[in-house]
Amino acid sequence: MSKIPNNIHIIYGLAKNFGWDEYEHYVSEVDKTMKRPASEPFDIIRYLAIKSAYDVNKPDNIFFYYHYEPYGEWWDKAQKYITPIKVEVPKEIFGNPIKSYAHQADVIRLQLLIEEGGIYLDSDTLCLKPLTPLLEKGKFIMGKEGENSNKLCNAVMLSEKGSEFAKMWLSNYIDFDDNNWAGHSIELPYKLSQQHPDLINVMDYKSFTWPLYHSEHLRWFYRNGVSYAPSDYSDGIVSNMGGVLRTDEDFNDSYVIHLWSGKSVTNEFFKDFPDNPMENWMTVDNIRNIDTPFNKLARRFLEDL
Repeated sequence: MSKIPNNIHIIYGLAKNFGWDEYEHYVSEVDKTMKRPASEPFDIIRYLAIKSAYDVNKPDNIFFYYHYEPYGEWWDKAQKYITPIKVEVPKEIFGNPIKSYAHQADVIRLQLLIEEGGIYLDSDTLCLKPLTPLLEKGKFIMGKEGENSNKLCNAVMLSEKGSEFAKMWLSNYIDFDDNNWAGHSIELPYKLSQQHPDLINVMDYKSFTWPLYHSEHLRWFYRNGVSYAPSDYSDGIVSNMGGVLRTDEDFNDSYVIHLWSGKSVTNEFFKDFPDNPMENWMTVDNIRNIDTPFNKLARRFLEDL
């Protein structure tokens, strides 16, 4: 068994408005009133993903892949932690067209892990405790997306170079359908994990993607204690969806948190808080001084600013 390399791979900027199709997938009503931006600056969420990965994991390298180079204040701050690499955007796989930027990123991440091995992180993740103990496990590692889920989330993956599981997964793109959002990205790896459990280590649902993308989870995570007052937190429970999320959740079982920025930034901040949208709310001062669950976890990665 080969050790998984302590190199981190992050993908961003496959389009000037990279991430917007995830927004359109999650939000069906709000987006009808909003224009798709031609470009947008690299934001604080993406900076925190890089900085937390750097501080927590102490990787040998953070390789940051893009087609359109990001820009802005937070991109400038992130430069010293990464090795930027420009990539071409795949337009098809096995003759099947790939139009969604999210699906293009899905293919690139699998190809990278097969060719290089290492740790793949989405650009909207927050590392809380080192992944390095998992590197010795070898093979391929993913986490469940919810407690009783039939999905494995591809926002966080660890892989030895030349992983048989990753190769098998990619080979199944022979019947890829770009119109199926989750089919090949999170449903297929679960099916393969059931068929070939010897090729993959599946982590508990709290390891990489907790809390989930449900509105109750996101509102509590980003706003609780400030501007969102839930009608009922009976018995200290925020939500039972995908597993019990409690108001006293300490995230001790989480290596990484997926911030679900495609939905949280748009639906939760624009729709529910139209007078205080994301760009006004997610600031250094607010993260440092307001005790939401997210802010308390993220602020340590801003200490040197």
